[in-house]
Amino acid sequence: MAMVGKTLPHYPAGSLKILKGEPTDLPPNGHPAIIELWATWCGPCRQVFPHLSRIAQKYRDRGLKVIGLSLDDASPGLQHFVHSQGDKMDYTVVMDPYGRAGQVLMTAAHVSGIPHAFVVDGQGTVQHHGHPADPSFEAAVRKVVESHKPAQPQQPPIPQSKEALSEMPVRELKNMLQARHISYIGVTEKPELVQLIWNKCH
Repeated sequence: MAMVGKTLPHYPAGSLKILKGEPTDLPPNGHPAIIELWATWCGPCRQVFPHLSRIAQKYRDRGLKVIGLSLDDASPGLQHFVHSQGDKMDYTVVMDPYGRAGQVLMTAAHVSGIPHAFVVDGQGTVQHHGHPADPSFEAAVRKVVESHKPAQPQQPPIPQSKEALSEMPVRELKNMLQARHISYIGVTEKPELVQLIWNKCH
């Protein structure tokens, strides 16, 4: 597995043609993902579409993104093929109009056959790659999904002045810190809490 531990080459959404689903970067930022290499002329690829769709549905609520990257040349028939698969291909499908992305990934992974899929974490690091039907594949997906910690939403800066903070109850000051995941262990006095908020949140 030549690519394990390495960062997957990045392709912004604008460089890819969307065949199904929403525009997305490859790999998607901040999400665990499966990147599947496939083609219409590949019989074994068609056999794994339902399997990948099942995985996509199973882990969708946990943030997993599944993206099929076609190695086909651009043609009206490609779009028709993807639509004809219906729920068998229940995930995002894209292609690189210039044909580079798939070849770059295959070369980097030292593979020549498809289907081949990459399992990446939220930082775009490859954790596993291989045939999607291999028993080890879904185990690798599950491990990446379970270890994924979604980014905490950014809290806006606190608008209050230092004087206004000093007039607030201690409990409200602690709630401000908790909402921003800032530890106040060992900080017991109000002036210290106010200073901590001022330093971290203003």
